[in-house]
Amino acid sequence: MKDFPLANSSFEKEVAIDLSIVIVSFNTKELLLQCLASIKNNTTGLQKEIFVVDNASVDGSPDAVSKQFSNIQLIRNQENKGLSSAGNQAFRKSQGRYLILLNSDTILLENSFLKIVKFLDENQKFSVLSPQIINESGQPYPMRLWQDTPKDALLKILGKYNATDELKNMAGNDTREVEAVGGSCFVLRRSTIESVGLLDEKHFLYNEEDDFCRRARKIGGKICYFPETSVKHFLGQSTHQPDIRERVIVETYKSNLYFYSKYYSTVWNIILRFLYKLTFVLSILRSLAKLIKGKPAQGADDSILLKLKMFFLSPGKPTSEFVSGR
Repeated sequence: MKDFPLANSSFEKEVAIDLSIVIVSFNTKELLLQCLASIKNNTTGLQKEIFVVDNASVDGSPDAVSKQFSNIQLIRNQENKGLSSAGNQAFRKSQGRYLILLNSDTILLENSFLKIVKFLDENQKFSVLSPQIINESGQPYPMRLWQDTPKDALLKILGKYNATDELKNMAGNDTREVEAVGGSCFVLRRSTIESVGLLDEKHFLYNEEDDFCRRARKIGGKICYFPETSVKHFLGQSTHQPDIRERVIVETYKSNLYFYSKYYSTVWNIILRFLYKLTFVLSILRSLAKLIKGKPAQGADDSILLKLKMFFLSPGKPTSEFVSGR
């Protein structure tokens, strides 16, 4: 594994409370307000603080939060800093023994955080935890419980990755040790952050949770899947906004390449980058065939110009124009 510099892991304040809840927001005002209301109504028995880090929303989100939830610590960014960087802003200011990075398009259905804190207090071996994540229909949403492998990456690039394997591994209501968990409700022990550092800000979008789990496990920390409580997630409400969809696709691609360079061998990096280029070419040909038949492109996911841009893209510093949750 290569070593990459991470953001400064120091905290500005000493531990003073049980829990710090951090929500990174971008243009999901109604969902964000719903999320905050669910925390207010379903989190008791804990000393807590809530941060909302707004990544330059233009839908009135920060003003609405300030008006309706005066006790929340609101950080207004003048530009979108990405999920990891924005989350780290609040982490540094936090005072909780535990920190939760929570998507803005989630809601609590019960006193989930009290259950989680009690469990972690009784099980000191666990450094990172995720509850079960359910969709709008109340069904478990697939979550990979093992660290991403080159084979997983290959199958995803080729469009052959089968998420039902994730559901199979999630079966049952037993709490268990796993290799990785998803980031929709990402619970961290403060002492672990002090040991391994904050989120890697080079992951502007996606892969930050797998990266953190790997670093925690490297120092002997354990990762927990905790299906004894569930959080509902209205999936993709931020990343599928039409006006930012193109940048979401580009940043996901760049984050993947960075992640591969950090954890996979040179040979695998060559193979995976070649496969990406191949899929871009095939996608362009499919889109051209549709145009010839008189079928217009359907958004950024079907854009020929975007695929050409990505084909010639030399990944560097991520752009900063969007993103809250996933």
